[in-house]
Amino acid sequence: MVARKLMDEHYNESHAPVNCTLCKEIVTREIWDLHKSEQCPQRIVACDYCEFELPAVELHEHQDVCGNRTEFCQTCKKYVRLREWIGHEIQCHANANANASAQTSSARIIPEREVRPPPPVRPPRPMHGAQHKRLLFTIAVTGIAVMIGSILFQREESF
Repeated sequence: MVARKLMDEHYNESHAPVNCTLCKEIVTREIWDLHKSEQCPQRIVACDYCEFELPAVELHEHQDVCGNRTEFCQTCKKYVRLREWIGHEIQCHANANANASAQTSSARIIPEREVRPPPPVRPPRPMHGAQHKRLLFTIAVTGIAVMIGSILFQREESF
């Protein structure tokens, strides 16, 4: 129960629609927390590969570029795309570890139903000067390419 003299204040605090300052959308109070944390296209999220923070609406395009960067795998001496890194470790290095242990103890047979835990996820690596500059260069080149493409697309539409 709310007193009549407090009704307007109660409505404004508990039920009135909220104007999102990031995306300018008007959101009902009931889904405001969900909008801020998961739905707002302008909320700030971090890239899975470089931990760069950017608006959620730009994340997919950024990760397409960022995930295609390669890193040298010290174990197998190959360059691996960042987007394929976890699968690479599971597929290549789990098999290599299994083969090595099978060669050292050939008497041990692993039953099919035994499930091995996946290898631990590699911790985020600190950004060094050269890596940071390379990332910024990649982002700048991508931005320039998008601008040129949009200019050419606008010219194409006007014909």
